[in-house]
Amino acid sequence: MAQFTFDSSTVAPRENNYELLPIGDYVAQVTESEIAPLKSGNGQCLKLTVTVLQEGYNGRKIFCRLNVQHSNATAEQIAQQQLRELCDSIGVVRMQDTVELHNKPFTARVKIRKSTDPQYSDQNEISGFKPAGAVSRPAPFTAPARAPAAANAPTVAAAGASSPPWARKAA
Repeated sequence: MAQFTFDSSTVAPRENNYELLPIGDYVAQVTESEIAPLKSGNGQCLKLTVTVLQEGYNGRKIFCRLNVQHSNATAEQIAQQQLRELCDSIGVVRMQDTVELHNKPFTARVKIRKSTDPQYSDQNEISGFKPAGAVSRPAPFTAPARAPAAANAPTVAAAGASSPPWARKAA
């Protein structure tokens, strides 16, 4: 036992909780990173700690593992594509050290991964990265092609016809 004085009333409560973040897009940044061997021995993963910067969820952590080197080519390709998406969103082209990913805001698309093992609970997972402040835009509108005017259709010429009806002044 050790003598230790502590007054909990002088410490602000922790903002973080263990509730899952709702599905959606969050402004965040990588705050920790490391390359670690996979437990399976099949390669290496890039472990990222992503910290949310958005009000209401500020400081919440999401842990991301990318199998950047793997005996399964598909797993490796998926991880490298995700890493590329992260790098593109923060402006990193050639990385020499994972610290180059740190403290650069981006938008993370967060989803919930359901646990298949009753021993573990569901958890948040990042399914995509884009630049901070990027807004998903709908596809541009393309007006349908007009049918060609009939060769024998009558034409009506009116004074001021060069301007649309809503732009003409009343007589």
